[in-house]
Amino acid sequence: SMRTETGRPPTSTSNTRSPSSTTSRNPGVQPRGPLAARRASSSSSASVLRRFGAAPMLRRFGGAVAARRAASSAPSLTSLLPPAVAARLRDAPPEPEMVFCNRALRMDRVKAIGFDYDYTLASYTSDLNELIYDKAKEHLTERSNYPPIETSYDKTFAVRGLLFDRRHGFLVKLTYARAVSGDAAFLGRRRLGEDELRRAYGEALHLDPDYVTAHCSRFNDIFSLSEACLLADVVQLAVDRGIAFDATALAEDVAQAVTWVHINGELHDAVKAAPARFIHPILGFADSLAAARRSGKKLFILTNSPLSALDTGMRYLLGDDWRDAFDLVVASSRKPTFFSRDQPFRAVHAEGFTKWARAEFRDVEKRRPLLGGSLAELTRITGWEGREVLYVGDHVHADLREPRRRGWATCAIVRELETEIAVAATEEYEHLHERSSEADDLLKRCQALGAGSETLDALEAEREALRVRQRRLFNESFGSVFRHRADATAYAFAVKQHADLYTSRLEHLLAGADETRFYPTRCKLLPHDP
Repeated sequence: SMRTETGRPPTSTSNTRSPSSTTSRNPGVQPRGPLAARRASSSSSASVLRRFGAAPMLRRFGGAVAARRAASSAPSLTSLLPPAVAARLRDAPPEPEMVFCNRALRMDRVKAIGFDYDYTLASYTSDLNELIYDKAKEHLTERSNYPPIETSYDKTFAVRGLLFDRRHGFLVKLTYARAVSGDAAFLGRRRLGEDELRRAYGEALHLDPDYVTAHCSRFNDIFSLSEACLLADVVQLAVDRGIAFDATALAEDVAQAVTWVHINGELHDAVKAAPARFIHPILGFADSLAAARRSGKKLFILTNSPLSALDTGMRYLLGDDWRDAFDLVVASSRKPTFFSRDQPFRAVHAEGFTKWARAEFRDVEKRRPLLGGSLAELTRITGWEGREVLYVGDHVHADLREPRRRGWATCAIVRELETEIAVAATEEYEHLHERSSEADDLLKRCQALGAGSETLDALEAEREALRVRQRRLFNESFGSVFRHRADATAYAFAVKQHADLYTSRLEHLLAGADETRFYPTRCKLLPHDP
């Protein structure tokens, strides 16, 4: 659905007439301009195929042309539609796509919809990451004896999906094939050159999965952007002061400081004192949830957050009676191990104490919040299983990977989608995309025509300059969350793997929660795909 930095495929011989067919109708007329160029490309492509003994391929191309001509004479698919629907299609412009589909899902077959809390039900402002950064910085200086850190949180620096290499101290973005993205790797706040990256990772810039597991920290949710920014700033502090450092030690110190901020209560107290500063409201939230329940859906919350934090945010979003909007509430679930362990729930009594006995169905009937638990217990108590459950979360690994493996349908909330789609719709991006695609086309065609290295080198340099400008429209430091050059990022690939649906806001999903059928968009996996 979104434009990419890849170019459009070279002109196919099957889409152009042969020169002889035109000149036979107009003897003595020589084609000029773009038409001549297209015919020259077609003729060149055909001659290359013949040179390599590809006559059968040429015959297949001819058969494909005949098939397309036959298809063009077939009745329109709109003839299958009722006249009233066909008339509405003619008069109404296409609706913009708000929920994107990787695998087909029928909402009329979904019985229960579950929600994570942080960055799913509660979407936070950048003020929260700034607070996390400042409090973690204080922890480093006051409790870990770090020198004064004068920097502040930079919300324009990091993007979701980055890795910190603890062996080299590099903050990098990976492609889906686990290659380090050139022009998107930093030591502190200094952009690394590709020569430096090749010395660290070899000519292919490839990171083995075992290396990533053993030596890299992942930043896969929006919470982690403050940690990535602080870690880069601490590395830069060490570089600027000439302090020898072990990147693993720095990463551990920063991670411990951020964890301390999350568990010491200050973060919760700040949000509780000023929820409007930290939490985005959701327009029509209560009505959307009520509509989903009227359509027969059971709604539940499954979150790692403690019940106190959940209660603070949900009171702001829905009011004091927020639990009435849900059939089940599970806090302190400890995902992703929730999906693999076998552990009972404990229920929270109306008077606030946690019951000693394991929770049973009567606790669910009385709308008592549950703590801990496991997927096995949830299935036993509710009977919900397989793709009749849709779970919605923001973290593709902690929230979505395991439930998808266990058979649930999944939906990812990716707030960055809004910005990325808006950037891709700008005139500047359109222009750069067209120029980059033209460069792709020219490189293939010029090489087929036998152009020399000097020509190809010049085109490659121009294409890379265009791609760099495209990338930096999304983010000056790391580019798009979803793409680098011609490749999808590792984060985009994870979304493709683990999310059946993805959208920028929960309200877009709820708008189609009754009986909508989501259909996947055909995506090219390999270049030869039609």
